[in-house]
Amino acid sequence: MSAAQYARLVPKKYRSRTLPKIDRPWRPRVIAWAGPAAFYPNRFYEIDKWYKARIDKPERLPEMHIIDPAEHMKSLQELMQKPETESINIGFAKKEATVKSDKSEKDRVELERKSRHMQLKIDIDSVDVENLSVYRHFQVFDHLFGENVFFENVQKLEVDYQDNIVHSGNILTANSTVTRPEVSIQSVGKGGFNTLLMVNLDGNGFEEKNGELIHWMVSNIPDGEEVTKGREDIEYLQPLPFYGTGYHRVAFVLFRHSQPVDLKINGSTFENRIQSISELYKSYENVLTPSAIRFFQTSYNNSVKTALHSLGLKSPLYEYEYRPALKPAQREFPEKPQPFDLYLDMYRDPKEVEKEVLEKRLSEVKLDNVKEPKWIDPDYVENKKKLPAWLHSKQLERKGVGYAKYHNDVL
Repeated sequence: MSAAQYARLVPKKYRSRTLPKIDRPWRPRVIAWAGPAAFYPNRFYEIDKWYKARIDKPERLPEMHIIDPAEHMKSLQELMQKPETESINIGFAKKEATVKSDKSEKDRVELERKSRHMQLKIDIDSVDVENLSVYRHFQVFDHLFGENVFFENVQKLEVDYQDNIVHSGNILTANSTVTRPEVSIQSVGKGGFNTLLMVNLDGNGFEEKNGELIHWMVSNIPDGEEVTKGREDIEYLQPLPFYGTGYHRVAFVLFRHSQPVDLKINGSTFENRIQSISELYKSYENVLTPSAIRFFQTSYNNSVKTALHSLGLKSPLYEYEYRPALKPAQREFPEKPQPFDLYLDMYRDPKEVEKEVLEKRLSEVKLDNVKEPKWIDPDYVENKKKLPAWLHSKQLERKGVGYAKYHNDVL
């Protein structure tokens, strides 16, 4: 009988102190019971209501790290510090800075008053903003000419991509560098010639050939003349940061020489553009002297794929090779609960799983039936008033949920 029947039939004073054994419905002992984890929603199926066995999750074992007993007491700054060596200047001597005149107390008060009232004007062109620490941080000199080598910017070099000016490491989009830039070179007034070199420090896609990718080279530019007056040894090619390679450093290096020089680099094919700048400079170091440098950073977008296809090349895709995850041996009846599909996906090829997910997402998006709207924001005036500034700017950039509908860099 059940507990309710026992309590109804037997008076309280005659009940036993310990509960008697009561007949209960027989419950079989299930060896493999998934628990609540069997009914969790997953990314492929509806919520499952059937039985699933207990499944192990992959165990991540700690990696073994060998500690050097002589170095473990040093701080991170001491371990990362490189031995100090004297750097060699391969360029011209730095120009002496003009001596600034000391201002009187009356002039200082007047400058402070203008500054507080937002009336102080500064000529940007006259401000010296040269700082080689940026080039050392990005290792531009090391990867161009070798370690412990530098040179000063003694000649003014201006590179403009329309409204985008190349400074010292600023970021430009790849589609803004499709056409060749406007270059202005300061005249020294002593005759001679200039040679301009545009180099991608991270653009070499050949494993069997070492060097950097030269995007543009104009030699023997007369002093005080435009770049078009020089000899174009290598035609201009926009920067080509491949998909998955991150930001590329693109440098403009200006060399000074007294007589015309032949660098013996002819042809604008992709293989001829791969040259070792350090070896090239060593061959002509008695003739060429670097006098100015500028560089910017850029990353992949659709213009890179278009440029590669125009050259008859395919757009390569690079990806990082991660360490394979540690997985326990596959068992028929694991101990810990986990859904079947997640457990089996753990032992499949990750690329195959990613392909299935991508195909499912693309089938939902239906790229074939989507057309990019003519206007980015038809309700611009209302959204400008109602929406927050960050949300409205994101909507104008099309960086939201529907961004992949109109800009798919992979396909």
